[in-house]
Amino acid sequence: MNRLFEIYFVSCLGKTAGHRSLQSSQGLLSNQQIKNIILFIIAFFVLFNIPLWALSYCPRCNFRIGASFSKCPKCLLNLDTDKSQLKPVKSTITVRNGYDAFIRHPHANNRAYKANKNAGGDKTGEIGVWGGPCNLRYLVDFNIESAMDDSDIDYTTFSPKKAYIFVTALPKKTEIEIPVVVFPLTRFFTPGTDKFRVRENKPNGCTWYNATTAMPWKSEGGDFDKNCISHGIIKSGKRNAIDVTEVVKYFFEKSKKENKWNSPGFIIMSDPANREVTSCFVTIYSLEASNYLVRPELFIQ
Repeated sequence: MNRLFEIYFVSCLGKTAGHRSLQSSQGLLSNQQIKNIILFIIAFFVLFNIPLWALSYCPRCNFRIGASFSKCPKCLLNLDTDKSQLKPVKSTITVRNGYDAFIRHPHANNRAYKANKNAGGDKTGEIGVWGGPCNLRYLVDFNIESAMDDSDIDYTTFSPKKAYIFVTALPKKTEIEIPVVVFPLTRFFTPGTDKFRVRENKPNGCTWYNATTAMPWKSEGGDFDKNCISHGIIKSGKRNAIDVTEVVKYFFEKSKKENKWNSPGFIIMSDPANREVTSCFVTIYSLEASNYLVRPELFIQ
């Protein structure tokens, strides 16, 4: 159906271009051009099942959408999500690319797998409590600098007011909520391509002990600034918004002082203050997920 729509669109453009060459001296639209434009608009609404009277706006980015839309085509918001997830109304900088990895403490290791392996190539990974309150950690480095270039924003003059990381958690039989904390990493990491559930060991990226294959963390489990912290909750089966305003402000302020952009990434783990549960975790999608709609993304206002 989309292919038919594309063919029709190109044919309309071709007809319009032909008439334009004949009418260029007059500078006016011909009747055939007007007809083609009207037919194109009608075809768009019919092929994508959008009632002409049912247009509305995305509650996050104000993009015009149809009543039948389940996803906003601009900001990818799940329009069926909870109202509580619609707090970010508009994004100045949207970041959907970068790299990430899941690391785990040996106490959080399944006996069938290597204790110190990372999961830089996994499409999903765990965050929560397993063998300790913070033994499952997620590292993600969004390419903020590239996104600022795309948005024509200079970090030296831009001051973020709000920032959110969106992560999608897989559903469980019973809904689970994991309180999490987010810190700014102070050392860059290499994600690697290893997978936790594959027995073959490929030590080509970060682990619980190493930031890269050759460089260890100064502190096991990742180097981060403990004085800058953001809090959030990840619910199973939901698209979750985690307020990371303080961490993003940290990156901007530090970059301005150093006169160069410097953001090694974020580290997300279960809140160490939550010691009531001894074993509980949620599974989230990574940037490796096949469906781009469930990948993590960063919104900065």
